[in-house]
Amino acid sequence: MSTGFLSIILLMAGLRSCAAQPAAPKAPAAFSAPAYQATLRSFAARRARLAAEYRRAAAAPERAQCLQRARELFLTSLDSAIFPAWEGTPWAFYGQSWAPQRGTIACGYFVTTTLHDAGLRLQRSLLAKQASEVIIKNLTDEGHIHRYRGLDQREFVRQVQGLGPGLYVLGLDFHAGFLRVHDNGSVQMVHSSYLGPATVVREAADAAEALASEYRVVGKVSADDRLLRAWLLQQPLAVRGATVRK
Repeated sequence: MSTGFLSIILLMAGLRSCAAQPAAPKAPAAFSAPAYQATLRSFAARRARLAAEYRRAAAAPERAQCLQRARELFLTSLDSAIFPAWEGTPWAFYGQSWAPQRGTIACGYFVTTTLHDAGLRLQRSLLAKQASEVIIKNLTDEGHIHRYRGLDQREFVRQVQGLGPGLYVLGLDFHAGFLRVHDNGSVQMVHSSYLGPATVVREAADAAEALASEYRVVGKVSADDRLLRAWLLQQPLAVRGATVRK
């Protein structure tokens, strides 16, 4: 989200100023910062073991199996640990927190920070400051990107649902987040919301107020073997097409 949209966002958020945020919600009862870091280390160790298997794999089918297991591990880390830990963390337009339940987090920073926590070696701050479509283009290629204009919200969700289960980075006119399409067909929007209580939320996408937008773009990052390989082998991601912002 660019700073040029600040006045629009504040109006949409009920003229809530960044300096006068609501009181931060209490961290979930089960949340513990040391436990969270231990969980991330555990997932990183599992990723390292899988990477070793991938490097030893001599044939394409074996490598493909490793990538499929990598996809499952990547999604599990987000679904079971990372998204729940960040849920309830307060939103702010300039929020740049590195840690769940501490400080505030803007929508773009939520996307890049959670992916960083999951183990992607990306330039968190530079990427977070880009327009949402630039973020998406840096995470996946055109073959996994879908654009929609002027669609009713429920029809948009239905069309994304038709793209199949997985994790999608979502770009809107003035917002960014994730869409998570589950195996049972349910679609959640996971984002640092500037509406309602102004916190990180996971909510039904078809009822999410923040999903209202004339233009929407999604990138199915969980389907991109190039990105999964970079995650698995800990290859750093370069930032392309970025505009330097303060």
